[in-house]
Amino acid sequence: MKEIMKVIDFLLDGLKRILVRFKDAKFGLLFIINIFIIPDFITDRDVSIISKFKVISSLGIAILYMVSGIDFIPEMITGLFGLIDDILVMVWSLGIVNEELAKYKKGIKENTDPNIIEGVNFHIKNDKE
Repeated sequence: MKEIMKVIDFLLDGLKRILVRFKDAKFGLLFIINIFIIPDFITDRDVSIISKFKVISSLGIAILYMVSGIDFIPEMITGLFGLIDDILVMVWSLGIVNEELAKYKKGIKENTDPNIIEGVNFHIKNDKE
């Protein structure tokens, strides 16, 4: 019985994380606004490969899951109840994409280049001096 409760707690915690991400994404509205930033995000050399991989893989997994006939809860057997897993996968994907794009937009606003040292005074000496 304890094992079953642990599995249920684990599943509910995962669902909670997905829903919090979706809430932070303003229920998908920010994704619609940020969709035009994705090409800049992918082509920007300052963005880490891991962030790009997260965005591309989460969108790819969501699209493949929606298109494929394989589901955790099949629609043919359960009817409209079978769309719940499709919606959860889409919400999960939108949450991840929104988090990465929010980090990117924050980095653009701060415009911090790690190669630039600010507040340093320097003087170039001429060899004749």
